[in-house]
Amino acid sequence: MEDDSLYLSRDEPQAFARNAGIMALGTLLSRVTGFLRYASLAYVLGLTLQYGRTNLPSTYNLANSLPNMIFDLVMGGIIASLFIPVFVEYLSTRSREEAWYVASAVTNLSLIILGVVTVAGIVASPLIIRLMTVFGSYSTGEVTTQVVRDQAAFFLRFFLPQIIFYGLSAIVGGLLNAHRHFTAPAFAPIANNLVVIGTVILFNFLPGPRDNQLHLVVLGVGTTLGVAAQALVQLPVLFRIGIRYTPSLDFRHPAIRKIGRLAVPLLGYILLWQVGTWFVFALAIKVDGGVPSYQYAQLFFQLPYGVFAVSIITAIFPAMSEHHALRRLPRFKETVNQGLRATLAVIVPCAVVYLMLNKPIIRFLLQHGFFKAGDTELLSGVLFFFALGLVPYSIDMLLTKTFYSLQDTRTPMVINCFVVAVNIGANLLFFRWLGVKGLALGFTTAYIFSMLMDGTVLRLRLGRLGGRKLLATLAKALASGGAMALVIFATRYLVEELHPHTGLFRDLLLMALPMANGLAAYFFMAHALRMEELEFIRRMVKRLLASSVRRRRTG
Repeated sequence: MEDDSLYLSRDEPQAFARNAGIMALGTLLSRVTGFLRYASLAYVLGLTLQYGRTNLPSTYNLANSLPNMIFDLVMGGIIASLFIPVFVEYLSTRSREEAWYVASAVTNLSLIILGVVTVAGIVASPLIIRLMTVFGSYSTGEVTTQVVRDQAAFFLRFFLPQIIFYGLSAIVGGLLNAHRHFTAPAFAPIANNLVVIGTVILFNFLPGPRDNQLHLVVLGVGTTLGVAAQALVQLPVLFRIGIRYTPSLDFRHPAIRKIGRLAVPLLGYILLWQVGTWFVFALAIKVDGGVPSYQYAQLFFQLPYGVFAVSIITAIFPAMSEHHALRRLPRFKETVNQGLRATLAVIVPCAVVYLMLNKPIIRFLLQHGFFKAGDTELLSGVLFFFALGLVPYSIDMLLTKTFYSLQDTRTPMVINCFVVAVNIGANLLFFRWLGVKGLALGFTTAYIFSMLMDGTVLRLRLGRLGGRKLLATLAKALASGGAMALVIFATRYLVEELHPHTGLFRDLLLMALPMANGLAAYFFMAHALRMEELEFIRRMVKRLLASSVRRRRTG
């Protein structure tokens, strides 16, 4: 058994903040380059048919969302949520050789399954797109429903090989995280984004109409090459930690059978949620610009979640899995509580920024080229309703990972049955009322419900999880967020009064000045209220800045 001093040095708050800081820096850079990627796509494609003058915004975004959906359904959840806890368990309680034998068997089996699914998907691309547009599509001039379907199916054939590289990236990243190597997986998406940005630049300078076959092929091939780059850049680091690969397919190994047994309810969980996702896209495609506006809003939504919440979750997930494997329940609950409080402290101000500044942010960052003022109105409304769900979504993702660290996949699946039902019902209701914005509100409603359900079940199963500390942090974060909102509102009013002339500089002021003043107000108020999690944020930011300086020095 591993000596306690080792896990204390790796999983105490200082190490937790250090690991989260490294991932936050990598995730921040990947999200920034990811934003530049989508901004470049918005510039050359627009958001709606009205301004983009082609159906590319909807067909490209619809087809490009499907490989991720299929990967998550087939293997994504198993790799991320089952394989890593089992691998950590074997590293902690068995020999290193046996742990790597299990990793090799899972990798081989996963890649074979994903390869078969990719080939089948390429053959069935028209049927998949027809399923995604089963409720119909918009029809404007020559852009009929069939034109949309044919172009999306064309894209999908190029995009489906991404499934294999998503699998490879998830496996390699998970193995590195299990060894407390967080840098390469956090920075790997940057390679993806840079390849796609280069593809868009090439696309923009190609001769001829933007929807001719040459342009479509360039977009299709370049987008898939980006995912391949994301997977391949992690391999050198994996080799450096001492990978012990064997070309095995051992279906009878206890670890493989355990993963297979636990995978059944997890696949049910994912299938149910993908049904909800399919329902969203099937409704969104009915609205001109519905699919890209929903996805672009999710891009903004995922930025703070990916930089902060995912960094926290990823940093504590191996520790939670290890504490469970070694039966350290007090340490397990302490780690969960610490993660929840840290998530609240950093996500609340991010939600306030989006609620108060959604339109200035989108206007300054995206309203260029084929992306017009009408697109800003549509996208900002969708983002507002997504922002309402940023806190519950972030908390719920950590709670779901808590179940997986307990190697319990059945409970999240059962809860998800009710969550998907709530989501579909809310989407139907709100879509009739608000259009695409209603789908974002349905998403928020579902995750509020899911957070409450997951939290209740974990409280009943594990006992007290430090609820008083958690509520104290929530109260301080909300009070600080309220002060932040007032400062943002006042600053926006002053900028609009003192600088009435429209232009890029005014757009910058309307975005940056209220945001800076608001964040200053949040942290001043949090400090006055003695929010303990500020020390964690300080360590995390310090580590982020130190990592940034070190990377610049090393070139």
